[in-house]
This record gives sequence, structure tokens and C-alpha cells, in this order.
Amino acid sequence: MSRIIPSHWGSQSAFRTEIQTLASAIFEELDPRLQPEVLLLGLVADHEDGVYPLFLDTQGGESSSTLFTEASRRAKAIRKELYKDAKKDEGKKPEGDTKRTIVLEAWRRAVEEALEASDKERDVISFCSSPRPVKEFLVCTVLRLNRGAWKSRYALRKNDIDRRERRPESLLDATVEQFMRRCIVGMAEHHSGLSASMVDADPEEILRAAGRLVTDAPALGAQRDLNLRGLWHAANTISSLRYEGQSSRGQILISVPEHDAIVCKVRFQRPVPMSDHVAVRKLLETHQPGYSLLSDGNTIYGLGHENLMSSIPDRNLFNVGFLQHYTWELAYGLRPLMRVSYGHPRLPEASLRRDVFAELVGRVFGDLPREQVESLWALAEAATRQEHGTLLVISENAVSEAQRLAQQSARITPTQIDEAGVLALTAVDGALLADPSATVHAFSVILDGQASTKANPARGARYNSALRYVHASEVPCLAVVVSEDGTVDFVS
Repeated sequence: MSRIIPSHWGSQSAFRTEIQTLASAIFEELDPRLQPEVLLLGLVADHEDGVYPLFLDTQGGESSSTLFTEASRRAKAIRKELYKDAKKDEGKKPEGDTKRTIVLEAWRRAVEEALEASDKERDVISFCSSPRPVKEFLVCTVLRLNRGAWKSRYALRKNDIDRRERRPESLLDATVEQFMRRCIVGMAEHHSGLSASMVDADPEEILRAAGRLVTDAPALGAQRDLNLRGLWHAANTISSLRYEGQSSRGQILISVPEHDAIVCKVRFQRPVPMSDHVAVRKLLETHQPGYSLLSDGNTIYGLGHENLMSSIPDRNLFNVGFLQHYTWELAYGLRPLMRVSYGHPRLPEASLRRDVFAELVGRVFGDLPREQVESLWALAEAATRQEHGTLLVISENAVSEAQRLAQQSARITPTQIDEAGVLALTAVDGALLADPSATVHAFSVILDGQASTKANPARGARYNSALRYVHASEVPCLAVVVSEDGTVDFVS
């Protein structure tokens, strides 16, 4: 059996608070519906009398100790399976670091299995880090995310090789992996006295690392690998280059050359290396209907297109689409995996989603009448149709803010406007300022605000302006940032 025991590590609550803050910054940026929750779990690997005490550090949630009664037994069974696989692969009994890795991986899987049954009841999905020794305990970081939000995103199918090599199946999967790595390092450094700060990590760095991982080494779902190492750097660099003043446009189809779904119309006698970014950027000028660059991951070997009548249009076929300056998208066949703007990866979200918006409005402004939420939705949806992008700010202090910012905005008589009105008022630079009833008070608003540690110069002036303003607000406030490519960011 298992039993909860008192805290064993003096700063564990502070550590959990730090990684909870980090998780919120990362996963709510990807999808506000994910609602990340972090807890620390400490288990005793071998304990006399068959009693396995554990410590649990969590806030706002409960976890029954009975969930882990069988964790030790299951860990031993998994360990035997992993020993057998390792011996088969290496031709000898695992020793040293390999043996230690197997023990820790067995515990990680056992804990995730223990959580799985209760997860379904709570509509969450749990991920467990590899345990790390702290005093007499093996300490795991457990991350819980909303199951519906997780399942709503497309993911590649993993085979046994992908699982063994820990290849990511999606941007979310890669982000979880990078987050867990940072937690493990932070725990080890702090406990050993190597670092005064418990978790020295930048959410943007973790997201970029996840983007690189899902681009360079994704789960392929097939035995034959592609030469994708370095694709992240290549795509970012190519998207940043201009040709005769024009931004990058077009796409690169990446597959094995004999792929059944690829029609090669022009084959180069001398393939161009993907690492020759200037040459690849120049070749993108050839893009026309039916003419995309064809690549095996290492080189550009010709021009052609996908055969959409093929029965296997997305098996081992990646598509890197260049949308505008410094913006590109990675897709697997016809399914988008990730969009990257100025080196910042995010989940593909071509337009505003009603359910995401309504949930976020409820979290920011509380339980508003349904009519108000629908009016705000209409306002935000209209803003997304502004071709050059725009910024909508919804604030409880909209009346006083319109007065305070009168010298750097165009005030109007408070009114509710239709889609045509939204498009007219957002045709000029600056933000549209409204209150939670969807009443507009000013347009062309130049926002102010204090510098924020969460600012990211790569995200552009509009996003960072919204970030500074919202974070300086003393009342509930939500900004809807619409970029020129039609994607939408929330700042709340």
C-alpha cells in the first residue's frame, strides 16, 4: 500500500510554484484551453515491509495515494521488459548508465499508468518526467493538460523506433518533452547547490527548442528516415531572405525521391544543398501552380507537385510553406503541424475559434451574459478579417482609458458597431478599444504600458504593445492580436 507523508524537501513548494508559472506561460501561449497543472511526486523505490510512502506537493488538486499502490510492482515488470529489449539490441546485459536509464524510465511509465484511470474521469492527460533522486525519494514532475484540448490537435503516428528514440509526434508533444527536461535540470541543479534559482528558463527558449525538435526529428510512422536535421535553421533563414525586395513565397515538398504521391516535372542535374539558403531562396521564385521545390531533406532535386489522387498523400511527405517575410508553416501531407513567425513556433490557428474565445472571456471577465459574449465574439471575428492585421483591446476600464489616452487616439461616442464599422475603424494604425459589453470607445489608440519581461522583439510591435498594456492594467483586460497572415494571439 501507499501513504502520503509530510514534505521531505524544504523548498519543494517553491520549486513547484516556479514550474507551474513556467508551464502556464508556455502552454497557455499555445492554446488557452490546455489549462496546465503541475505537481511533484516523490516515491521510495524500495521500502521494507512492502509499504511505499510517497510525498505529494500540489495546489488546488487532490491525488489519492491508492493510485500508486501498484506502481512499484508495475515498475518492476516494465523494467524486465526494457532489460530484455536492451539486451537484444546490445547483445549483452545492460550495465552502468544504460541500466540506470532503464530503472528511471520504468518508474516514469509506471507512474503515468497509475494516473491514467483517474485522468479520464477528470478529463485531463498526464505526463511524467523521468524521476530524479532527492534524498531517499525518486522525484517526478507531473504535468496535467486538458484532454479535449490535447486530443483536438493533429499528431503524427509513432512506431516503435519513434517511441524508443523519443521523437515528437506534434509541437505539443515536443513542448512537453522540453518542459520536462528543464524541470529535471532545474531540480538537479538546485538540489546539488549548483544554481541559486530553481528554474532558470525562458518560455520562448523552450518553445523554440520544441519547434526545432518537431522540425528536425519528427515521428515519421515509417521505417525509412528523412534527412531533416537542420531543417529548422534552414526554414527560418530562407523565410528571412528577400529576393529583389520580395518576401519568400512558395513551398518545399520533402520526401524520398521515389514517393508515390510526388510528380517530378523538372529534375536538376546538380541538386542544390538545403544548406545553401541563398540559392534555395532564389529557387522559390519558380513557384507557380503545379511547381513546388522538391527535396529529400538534404538537397533540392527538382520541381513538381503532389499527386492528390494518391492513396497515401501524407506518408513521409512534409510540406514547408513560406507564407510571408519570416513566416513559414510545416505540414505533414495536407495536415498543418506548426506555424513559425520570426523564429517563434505556435500551433496552426488560421482564424479565431468561438469556443476558445468564449472560454478565455469567461476566465478574464467572469460570468458575462450570453448576449455580451456573443457581441464580443462578433467584434473579434470582424477584426480578424482586417487584411493587414489589427489589435482589439477589451477592458473594464475602457471609459476612463479612452479619456486618459485621448491625446493618442481617436475617441468616438460610445457605440456598438457592425463588421463594416470594425473594418473601417481598424483600417488605420492603432488599437480598437472596447468594454466587455462590446461597446467601442476609441480607435487608432496608441497603447502605453510598462516594459515586460515577457516581451519578445521577434513577435513585432503590435504583439509587444498589447503585452505591455495588458500586463500594466490593474483591471481585467484582454487583447486580441490579429497578425497580417490571419493568425490570432490572445494576451490576457
